[in-house]
Amino acid sequence: MKSLQFFAAALLLISPQLSAADEPKHLYEATQADPALKKAFAELVKPVAKDAPWLSNYGTTAPPVDKTLDDTSYQIYWGCKPKDCIRESYTVVYNPKTQEMVAGAFVRNEFDGPMVKNSQTTWLGKTDWDFAKFIGPYLY
Repeated sequence: MKSLQFFAAALLLISPQLSAADEPKHLYEATQADPALKKAFAELVKPVAKDAPWLSNYGTTAPPVDKTLDDTSYQIYWGCKPKDCIRESYTVVYNPKTQEMVAGAFVRNEFDGPMVKNSQTTWLGKTDWDFAKFIGPYLY
């Protein structure tokens, strides 16, 4: 009976760690475990990285969202400029099967007080109309 109690107690201690390991990882965590993801991100954001050096550290991020488009599963990652999310942000689409960043967008906003004065979206990678609609809800 004591061994059963020990087993039950051990399972209770381990189960939070197991579920935490299954949780989606923020982009900066995922790139530590997946060099292909790190390389793919750097290549995708290269056109805007010079003007947004914070991208090299991924910024403030959220866990990925798993979505499917045309029977292909993707991970959508989102991030923004630390302490200035409303001014600069990005959304990228990663295909974990092919280890490619296939699409993305970088958004830069200008404000006049609380009013949005100008917004510029730079489309990244192979972002066609379907991918633009696919990531649209994650741009702001």
